Amino acid sequence: MSAQNGTISTGEAAELLGVSMRQVQRLVSSGSLTVAETVGRVQLIDAESVQRLRRQGLRRGRPWSMTTVAAVIDLLAEGTTERVSTVQRARLRERLAGLSAEDLVRAMRCRADVRRFRAAESFLGRVREGVAATGATAIDSDAALAREFGLAQGARVAVDGYVDNSSAIRLIRRCHLSADAQGNVTLRLTDLGSLLETNPVTVALDLSESLDSRERRSGLDYLRKRLKELS
Repeated sequence: MSAQNGTISTGEAAELLGVSMRQVQRLVSSGSLTVAETVGRVQLIDAESVQRLRRQGLRRGRPWSMTTVAAVIDLLAEGTTERVSTVQRARLRERLAGLSAEDLVRAMRCRADVRRFRAAESFLGRVREGVAATGATAIDSDAALAREFGLAQGARVAVDGYVDNSSAIRLIRRCHLSADAQGNVTLRLTDLGSLLETNPVTVALDLSESLDSRERRSGLDYLRKRLKELS
């Protein structure tokens, strides 16, 4: 394992997850695992994404489409959605009624393309302004949100947020971001409009994937509450 730069080989990822190398490639293609960098023909996998998937467990079933992801966020946040037909909405509500918070997180895992970068601390404020904050960054930025999740605000020297692809290119250039699997900037690239504004449901989804046990528990508890209210 390349512990110093936070990456591992495809073979090491397969061994940790107990799957074949071909299955690792499928997990990369589905967005369940993140490629940190490519050296020649060799892909190096983000070790954190492997540990996250290892903790969540592997289960059968494809991740949901972006349309379904957007509709589910609407349902959990507002109780309804206009993104799908009436029949599809009813079916989706039925599906959610029998879903655990953990399974929900797994199904929603392809909502963005996660990339990690390193930024000088002097640029972090500018990066934060250019994204829709999520996870711990959202908690640190909003006292009301912190109370809602029962988490303490901190002064983390890191940024985690959603940004559309074209804005990400400009942000990377203007803030001199360099790819780094253990970097202090996490950009979640998406063109799904509902993710480009800070939303408690999205924050909960990202907290639920945190390696910090308290953050993860808080995110899952929030999703359980929303699922129960919807049923």
